[in-house]
Amino acid sequence: MRALIATVVVVLLCSLGALPQGKLVITDQAGRSVEIETPVERVVSLYGVATMYLYALGVQDRLVLGTYVGLRPETPPWEALSAVDPDLPEKYSRAKPSLEEILAREPDLVLASATIDRETADGLSAFGVPVLLLHAEDVQGIKEATEILGKVFGTEERVARLIAYLGESVERIRGLMAEKGLEAPRVLFVGTRPLRVASGDMYQTELIRLAGGIPVAEELRGYWQNVDIEQVLLWDPEVIFIAPYGKVFPEDLFADPVWRAVRAVREGKVYKMPRVFAPWDVPTPESFLGLLWMAAKLHPELGIDVVAEAQAFYRDFYGYELSEAILSVIAG
Repeated sequence: MRALIATVVVVLLCSLGALPQGKLVITDQAGRSVEIETPVERVVSLYGVATMYLYALGVQDRLVLGTYVGLRPETPPWEALSAVDPDLPEKYSRAKPSLEEILAREPDLVLASATIDRETADGLSAFGVPVLLLHAEDVQGIKEATEILGKVFGTEERVARLIAYLGESVERIRGLMAEKGLEAPRVLFVGTRPLRVASGDMYQTELIRLAGGIPVAEELRGYWQNVDIEQVLLWDPEVIFIAPYGKVFPEDLFADPVWRAVRAVREGKVYKMPRVFAPWDVPTPESFLGLLWMAAKLHPELGIDVVAEAQAFYRDFYGYELSEAILSVIAG
């Protein structure tokens, strides 16, 4: 009996050893020094991008309240994420929760956006709630935010694999393009309306570059920008990508006689990006597959099997098996 108890104690200690214990001081992406009591068991996420990293790191059970990237109940992405997290309805917040709602969940830690949540962070700090301000809006920011979360939750090994996957994908695309002597086509990224396009400051533009394309709207600044059809005709993109959210579809452009003057439309190279949990064009871990998907559309010669990549990625990082319906969308 004593031997059995000793064995159980050793197993428990080993399992707990993977978690940070005691006080942890983290410098967040706003340059603030944040002291956190570990292990962190109750997390509120006000930053939808950060929420999805909790799932990729396998610590979604710590999330007690969160905002999500364009997620709505009773949709295919909701059903998919519910399979990974049966408690999703209890922790889902469609709008950003109030201070009272956050405090009611008694969080050990709050994740928030370094861009828009500084005032909220100050309010929570007054109640002694630690807040990490994160900015995972480009590749460098993604790496930094993921490493911070790995330290907090003791998932450094998983973080290393996730970041390595992104880095290896970028190098793979670059190397194959150089080896085959491929040229970069001109690419336009369209949002929720045909003439609403991603600016040069946005993550979608960085994805286009990394996938081996030239973003035609890279001179635009800010967030989504409205342009006129004359500007699109001047750009004359060779490929058009459409965001997975919104009601714009390739068929809309193919059916429009004005858009048929654009090379990408004439040649049938207009594609709507997939989404499973989150859209593949926003800076969550799933966008690493969005990068490969873009590269495969821009350069079929690279021989990237996006379906196989997606199956392995979701199985490895989420423990989720993609349905045939989702795989057919990815392959399309």
